Amino acid sequence: AGVAGAACGGGTNNGSDLDVSDDDPRCVATCPETMPEYVGVGAVCDTASRAQCLDECAARIAGVPTLCQSCLLEGAYFGPGGVVIGNDGSCDLSSCTLTSAFGTCTYATDDQAAKLACLQEVDPRREVTCTPDFQSTTKCASVCN
Repeated sequence: AGVAGAACGGGTNNGSDLDVSDDDPRCVATCPETMPEYVGVGAVCDTASRAQCLDECAARIAGVPTLCQSCLLEGAYFGPGGVVIGNDGSCDLSSCTLTSAFGTCTYATDDQAAKLACLQEVDPRREVTCTPDFQSTTKCASVCN
């Protein structure tokens, strides 16, 4: 894989400094940059995790027929888990309260800027370690032998 010399720096670039030009496109698709829906909100996989995912993917499909490669990557998942944001039951027509391990905040239901600020408070942008989840190779035995 082309990630051997990949930079493993931190920051908030979500793996964008990782050169994937030499990686198999199926592995790039299997190990995507994580981009939460809102700016400044949510966990993103760090660069080192994405590089590890690309390496594992490349090793997984190396030297096996195309049909087997497709099977081995089917249903794979790579991404951060999410912060569980609960609704404390006070959502009504005018306001909503969000609660997580990071805190609690309330916003007016028709105020998108306040909703974003609230989400940034209860689910702040942060880099996390992610681990790829590939299906068992035994599920592909019939096409890989």
